[in-house]
Amino acid sequence: MRLQGKVAIITGSGSGMGRASAKRFAEEGAKVVVADITDAGGETASEIEAAGGEAVFVKTDVSKPEDCQRMVDAALKAFGKLNVLYNNAALPQKEKSFTDVSNEEWDRIMSVNLRGPFFACKAAYPAFLRAGGGVYLATASLGAIMPRAMSAVYSPSKAGLICLYKVLASELAKDNIRANVILPGPTASPMLKQFMGGDRENMSDEEIKNIVAKSMAFGRCVEPLDVANAAVFLASDEAGMISGETLLVDGGRSVARGRD
Repeated sequence: MRLQGKVAIITGSGSGMGRASAKRFAEEGAKVVVADITDAGGETASEIEAAGGEAVFVKTDVSKPEDCQRMVDAALKAFGKLNVLYNNAALPQKEKSFTDVSNEEWDRIMSVNLRGPFFACKAAYPAFLRAGGGVYLATASLGAIMPRAMSAVYSPSKAGLICLYKVLASELAKDNIRANVILPGPTASPMLKQFMGGDRENMSDEEIKNIVAKSMAFGRCVEPLDVANAAVFLASDEAGMISGETLLVDGGRSVARGRD
């Protein structure tokens, strides 16, 4: 029970990495606020409760500061404190030239992937102070440090998230607050297919996974549970001297790409 007694908010926890993380946090003893823009977050909370854990669902659009404050207020109302904020919610970008990216698409993706975590961190900060410290986590992407062509919005949004968290780690160590970022490689989640363009949009999820797996050093995609296990570690006291770091969970893809 590595997170026994802790209260965590996990955004984007209606599916994929967020849902896997919410369930793993609960398995490790945390009380979880499931925050998601869709009603699927309610299903995640129900699954946690059915397994004997404690969770509440708060429908949240992280691009709205008032929603970020509301999810923090919900944590305090339900569980009396807040120890972990895991900014996982994100929007993908389909592969396209930067010249084809509309101003609206740029603003929409940045509002969720970068502005949203900023708002959420500000909302959580007073609760962390009252708790004597806390942990900020975020899901970025391998693409933040090894950007590929046709990702002129997504990769910068995730690179900005890394920079934001390094600032927080430096600025808030005095308050016993840690900040770390997970960088997954291609992950078998609903978002994976949304990145694909061209004919691949018509492929099945399994076909997409098989294509991506061939580019992975271990011959398989990252699974949501792989990311969830990394998040549990970084949220736990075992990582008490780790802050301002980026943890690759990419199955060696970055090493393989560097070797090429």
